[in-house]
Amino acid sequence: MRKLLFIINPAAGKGRGIKEIPRIQQRFKKFDYEIIISKEANGITKLVQDELEKNYTDIIAVGGDGTLGEVINGVVDKDITVGVLPLGSGNDFIKTLGLSEDFEERLLAIEKGLTKEIYAPSVNEHYFINVLGWGVDTEIIKEKEKNIIREGKLNYLFSTLKMLMIYKPREVTFTIDEKVYTKEVYLVAVGNGRYVGNGMKICPGANPTDQELEACIVEKMPLRTLLRHFSKIFKGTHGTVKGIHILKGRQIIVKFPRPTVIQEDGTLRQVESLYLKKEKKIRLII
Repeated sequence: MRKLLFIINPAAGKGRGIKEIPRIQQRFKKFDYEIIISKEANGITKLVQDELEKNYTDIIAVGGDGTLGEVINGVVDKDITVGVLPLGSGNDFIKTLGLSEDFEERLLAIEKGLTKEIYAPSVNEHYFINVLGWGVDTEIIKEKEKNIIREGKLNYLFSTLKMLMIYKPREVTFTIDEKVYTKEVYLVAVGNGRYVGNGMKICPGANPTDQELEACIVEKMPLRTLLRHFSKIFKGTHGTVKGIHILKGRQIIVKFPRPTVIQEDGTLRQVESLYLKKEKKIRLII
């Protein structure tokens, strides 16, 4: 018998998760389930851990990629299935798996409970699910929170173009499977999933079912070159541009010269170094 816990991020989808509670209740009225609304930002992982003693079989993230990542951090190494009802600004991770973003279709998928094993990459002492990045990527996340334009794709696109024009590339040294790279970069993105910004195919070959991470490295180049080729990111063909590299590896190590802000699944964190790898798997409802 399944026992489901729906964890709602009230900030996701402009509060849509709370509005969707009646639909969840109607669909799962024959199930053993509970609905909890998270009360604090970035508190979902602890909330999940606090609820584990109730022997849930499935925990459903009602929100975006960040909400899903927080749920996964609470259940890695546990015999628990994870699902997602996508209400984020991008819902980019499920795009990689070819899953529908339609709320009703996702309700039906959770009801059926079919699963696939995927990797949850670790970074230092915790896990992410979609894409981690630094460089201009973190400035884009900051900028999009300030914009009057709030629609997911348009907001991200506007913020990206604006920050590319003012961001100054910085030198970074990183190691991918023992090969060392030192470059001045606009951006490094490491993907378990392929998409960011509601459909930008930043890591076009990333695959959450295999053990390799994919890194997209955008070197310093003339701004006009960067802007001329920018549209290629939507098709995932930007790796053909000189100065943009798509690399794969099972282990990525980065040591920053000073504390640096990175983004994981859209959430900003400050770090001094990174150690990324794929070892742990989870069961995700498809």
